[in-house]
Formats: sequence, C-alpha cells, structure tokens
Amino acid sequence: MALFDLPVLNDVYAYAARIDQSPCNGCDECGARCVEGVPIQEAEFLALRAFVAGPEGADARRVEQENKVLPYPGTEESDGVFYTACRFRDVERGRCSVYPVRPLVCRLFGHVEWLPCPIQKIPGPAPGGPETMRRYGEAPLRTYEEWLTEPSASGQLR
Repeated sequence: MALFDLPVLNDVYAYAARIDQSPCNGCDECGARCVEGVPIQEAEFLALRAFVAGPEGADARRVEQENKVLPYPGTEESDGVFYTACRFRDVERGRCSVYPVRPLVCRLFGHVEWLPCPIQKIPGPAPGGPETMRRYGEAPLRTYEEWLTEPSASGQLR
C-alpha cells in the first residue's frame, strides 16, 4: 500500500526509501536544521495532522508546547542570535516527534547536495536528488502553519 494517494509523492518517497539511512541511526546532528517555515505538500500536512491527532501523536502534542526559540547552534543565549525550531522538534530530547511521518525534505537531510551531513557521516549525495525535488515541487507547497489556514486541508483534520 502506498503512503500517499498522489503518484508524485509515492515516487519521491520511493526515492527517499532507497537512500541508505543507516549512518543516521541514533544521530541527531541534523537537528539544528529542523526549523519552522519549511514548505510541504498537502498530503504530508494531512499525514502529520492524522499522526498528531492519533494515539501515537501524544508526544508530538507535548512537543508542540515547548519553547521553540533557541540560540543558533554554536552561539550562547547572550549572543542574541536565535532561530525558531520546527513545531515537532523535541528540543528537550533532541529528536523528531513525528519521525514516522516526517516530510520528504526531512528524510533527505544529509543525503542531497543542498542539505549535506553536518558531520560528514554521509560520504556524498544520493543520485537523483534535484530531479526528485523538482517533481516534488510540482504540487502546491505551503508551510504547516499555512496549511492550517487552508479550508481544503485544515477542514479535513482540524
């Protein structure tokens, strides 16, 4: 059974599934890249909403309440350089609270040219990344927060 009903999403998720993620097991060095405002497709938004609303989403609901304004990595709070983490980033535990349904861009961290592994655990980019993202961008992309305001998306699982 396919993860999504849209052929393009199934194709790009099949691409992500072929990437060797084993070097990432137990690693969270990409976590500082988990920032708010990342555009996703509507099907990803709906998958996230369903996950968070279900019993497996209890931790994600807790995580959404955390303070997400953090000092930029490598700086101190007194430096005054901050960023806002993704609403699903567990900043207390240093992990993703929606990992099983994370959007494609999150799955590609460390494996594509424009999101290299910050500690060089991944030897090089997986082939086909630019074409995969071109296809991914064929559907409308909005941030999670923008999808919340879309009647077609938010009305289904508000």
